[in-house]
Amino acid sequence: MTTHLPRAQRGTPGGGPGDRAGDLEADPERRVAARLAELRREHGLTLTALAEWTGISTAHLSRMEKGDRQPSIGSLIQLSRAYGISLSELIGDVRSREHHIVRGASAPVRQGQDGQYAIMSGLGPRSALEAVRLELTAGRPERTATHQGEEWVYVVGGQVVAVVGDDEITLDTGDALHFDAAAAHSLRAADGQATVLIVSAALPAVRPPHGPGTA
Repeated sequence: MTTHLPRAQRGTPGGGPGDRAGDLEADPERRVAARLAELRREHGLTLTALAEWTGISTAHLSRMEKGDRQPSIGSLIQLSRAYGISLSELIGDVRSREHHIVRGASAPVRQGQDGQYAIMSGLGPRSALEAVRLELTAGRPERTATHQGEEWVYVVGGQVVAVVGDDEITLDTGDALHFDAAAAHSLRAADGQATVLIVSAALPAVRPPHGPGTA
């Protein structure tokens, strides 16, 4: 069952000067970090409360908000599920049309803990599906994720090792893997580089009781 974080009835903290906004616009990684901090405060949550809701440690959440640690795809999905918003909204890329087209050559690419990624979906809060293209490089630290819903992984190129629960699965180009995302899972390139398409589908949202306020 997907739990969404409560939204406190309070305003967003005052924004900085115009040049700061311009700096954030020019730096996608800093913009994502600022957006994560903004969302938490909008919902009136402390780092401790958010950690309890998502299962992500307070230290890791703090480093992501400060821009000291790039979020993994798993962490972004966990946070978007908790807030009840799409990945596009989570990183501040809001779409309002009834359809959304992503051209492969011009898709915005961001750097994450797992590697470079591009969000390939974008219908907004009414969408139960998220799609991400992820470039994996062998030797990068793995981060295990767990969140509600289902996940489908398709290997576009290279060889990938997926761990789902206690099972380790090797996937070659053209292979696909469908699993319950509530199981602890991770992905890594077996050797060299690999490209995967991750499609995550959420379960119907259930709003939890009102949570704690900000400190």
